[in-house]
Parts: sequence; C-alpha cells; structure tokens
Amino acid sequence: MQVKFVSIVSGTSTDGLSIANIELNGYNLDTEYNILSGKNKPFSIKLREDLLKVAESTKIDAEFMSRLNVRLGKFISESVLSMDLDYDVISYSGHTIYHGPSVMKVGNGTLQLGEISFLVAKSGKTAITDYRITDMAYGGLGAPLIALSDYIIFKRPGTLTVNIGGISNVTYLDSKGFLAFDTGPGNMLIDLAASRVYGQRMDKNGQIALSGTISPKLLEYLMKDPFFKKYPPKNSGREYFGRKYLENIMRKFPSIKGEDLVRTLTRFTAVSIHEQAERFIDSQFSDIVVGGGGTKNPVLMQDLKELFNNKIRTFSSTGIRDDLREALGFAILANQTLHNAAGRLTNIQAMTGPVLGKIVPGKNFNEIFKFLG
Repeated sequence: MQVKFVSIVSGTSTDGLSIANIELNGYNLDTEYNILSGKNKPFSIKLREDLLKVAESTKIDAEFMSRLNVRLGKFISESVLSMDLDYDVISYSGHTIYHGPSVMKVGNGTLQLGEISFLVAKSGKTAITDYRITDMAYGGLGAPLIALSDYIIFKRPGTLTVNIGGISNVTYLDSKGFLAFDTGPGNMLIDLAASRVYGQRMDKNGQIALSGTISPKLLEYLMKDPFFKKYPPKNSGREYFGRKYLENIMRKFPSIKGEDLVRTLTRFTAVSIHEQAERFIDSQFSDIVVGGGGTKNPVLMQDLKELFNNKIRTFSSTGIRDDLREALGFAILANQTLHNAAGRLTNIQAMTGPVLGKIVPGKNFNEIFKFLG
C-alpha cells in the first residue's frame, strides 16, 4: 500500500521543526520511500526559551506546562497547514522535555510536548505519535528510535550511520541486524556555549570554532565522563549534557577563552562519536553515513573525517537530505505502526518486536485502515 505522510520532527537542539512530505510503499525490508519535499520551521525566540526552560529543569507549574503543550501543538498545526502538502497520515516525533533513561532513571519515564490533536482537527488526517513511551512500556529505553529505519534504508552489513542532533547517536548494521545507542553530545553543548558566551543560538558554519584552539586538558577531562564507559544500550539528553553540564565545565576551567571553549566542545562531539563507535562496535566499518544538523558545521565534519580516516559521507550522497534524515525515520516508524509491524526489533530474522506509537484518528481513519485491510 502506498501512503503519503507528513513527518514532523522536533529534536533536542530545540531549533524548530523539520517537516517532510514522504511517500512510502510496503513495509519492513520491502519499504520503498520517496521524499517529496521538506522544510524547516524555526521556533520563535519566546517558544524556544520556554521549551528550554522546561527541559532544563526550571521549576514550573502545571498551567505553564499545559499552555506550552498547546502553544507547540498550535505552532505545529499552523506550520504544516501553511505548506502545500498532500498527505494521508501525520507522524510526529514529539518534543522531548524530559527523558528519564538519560540520567539512569528509567522508572521516571519520558515526556514529550506538542499536542498533535490540533493538526488532526484542522486537517482531518490521522496521526501517529508517542513512540518513546510505548517503546519504554515494552522494555526499551525510548531512544534512539530510528535505528530500524536505517536497517530498512541501507540493509548493507558494515554500515555505520551517525545522527548529530542535540545528542549524537549511531546505528551499526551487520549481517545479524543492528546495534544502536547514543554516543554523547551532538550540537547541544556547542550551541549552549555559543549562546552563553556570544549570545548566538549556534556556532553557525563553525565560525567561532574556526577562531579557537583545542584545549587538550579540557578535552581529556571531558572524555573521562562516566557516560562513555557505560555499555549500550544507552541514551542521553539535555538532562545530562545540558546547561548544568556546561556550567560545571566553565567553573572548572574559568580562564578558558570563549572561542577555545567552543572549539574544544566541537572536537569533543567528534571524538566522543568516534571513541564510542570504536569501543562498542567490534567491527570494521565499510560505510559511514552522517546526517542531522551537525552536518552543517564544517569544523565538526572535518574533525569526523580526520578521526574516521576520510571514510565518512553524508545522507545527502544517498539522495536523503541530511536535515530530513530523522523525518524519514519517523515516517518509516509510523508506516510500521500502520501495518501493525515492529518499530523496534527483538527478533531480527523474523522482523518481530513491539509496535510503537499511539494513533489519533482523523476523519480519514476508516478509509486508511479499510485500505490496509
């Protein structure tokens, strides 16, 4: 069955939405995809500030949380409806404001904001969302979630895929299946330092890092973090590598120049990705494919090329826009859910495992599921 999706991703970088119109046919390893269009919709300064306020454990009340959930939901709805898109189903990743497993508190669960019902009501289309909490209900960690999509897209043993959002994660494909885990910070600490020292949302095009020098002492200190010794499966988030983490760095290294701090944090992201892949994946990588917002930082990408001996390429070389890699992943995840197929594999050969996500029926609900049979 051919289904058209609008896939909406709001990541830990908290920059805005990635929205892609994607056509999918079939499911499991027979999935065929076609990315029709994609666009990024940045958050307003105020919406971003409030999302970060909640994610950084600032004390808030239930009313503030509820208003924020509605504001983000309406922003999602307005953003999608402002685009000329043809779709049957909505897939929404959810905007994570708390993820217990990132601080070893699995029992605390995970919490995402952005009420998708507003878009369902306005568009009449059925939506699938809340993948993370359903994954945790079935014994998973709720992240990373798009490893199955990499398995479906590449299928080639020896492939390492790297996603650099706020947090970085890797997926390794071999003849028996795949291994996926978070490796540590992505853009998060770089963005926080650029904001704290220079008042910028990010180090655009790596310009700050280009003017700085790597601090060996700081880099050595950062790589001693106990997170890097923990065996997969594991994940992380803003709860760990967030504002408090940066403040601790700046207390311990008070004399470091701003540009050197940003340069060292950029190198830290690259080194942690490389070190974790080498440490926990006992194999040679025949192909290394990088996606996510981090691909826009030339300093970070050059560091990765150096560490991986120039073996890396980006998702764009495969015909998938680097900034839409996650949107494609969540569309594939939603498509699996529509077909009552696994969103996370517990048996690689049989392609079985828990079906992830919750379905919010739209006016086309009966039409979709009647067609699916």
